[in-house]
Amino acid sequence: MSLSWTPVTERVYVTAVEPHRVNVGMIAGEAAALLVDTGNIPEQGADLLVSARELAGVPVTHVALTHDHFDHTDGLAGMRAVVSIGHENLTRVAPSEPFSMARAIDLGGQRVEFLHFGKAHSASDIAIFVPGENVVFMGDLLEEGATPQIDEAGCLANWPMVLDGVLGASNEKTRFVPGHGAVVDREFAFIQRAELALVYGQAESLIRQGISLPDAANAAEWPWAGDDLERLLAKAYAEHAAKGLVPRPQLPIVSL
Repeated sequence: MSLSWTPVTERVYVTAVEPHRVNVGMIAGEAAALLVDTGNIPEQGADLLVSARELAGVPVTHVALTHDHFDHTDGLAGMRAVVSIGHENLTRVAPSEPFSMARAIDLGGQRVEFLHFGKAHSASDIAIFVPGENVVFMGDLLEEGATPQIDEAGCLANWPMVLDGVLGASNEKTRFVPGHGAVVDREFAFIQRAELALVYGQAESLIRQGISLPDAANAAEWPWAGDDLERLLAKAYAEHAAKGLVPRPQLPIVSL
């Protein structure tokens, strides 16, 4: 597999692997390097490890798993003798060093910080901060060029607050590496945060008006469309239903 790494800074690189256009990152210190995510299959993971070692010029000692989806985790089986770091809620793979809220490592003159702000896209999302380089790897907490996705264990209601946690630790020059798509800036992250909050909040408004899920997509203006929107709306309606909020038929207004 031929890999092309794009520099984000002098110490941070990213490459996209197919078939899902997954971003894999590499952070290089003076003594060691770390990969962010692993690709789809063991063979892809092994190729990424070899390529990253050649690029970094130092041993790749760690790999971080941004969340619990196969296109980001299943290359791990091809990465031997590498320490894996991920949230304790990971289920597809078992990281060798799981953590709950926060973790940090030193690659030699380069600190890397891992933070879990709560459930959002999944139950195991982590943001990976690269201090000094002003870069944050977001996994699928951000999507560029596609509609954000959410799994059954994720939480649409909490997703905007998770992004608030990341954005609060950033500045106007921070660059964000999404799980898929091009590197984005802080404005993009703020906009996507607002769009996710709009879907959840507007779904609540429609439910209170008695509008059922099958009619919701055509009942308001949305930032996304098609099947992806349908999945987000289904999740929003399910989360509201879990709190006891469901559409109820509205009585017609009778004028006397």
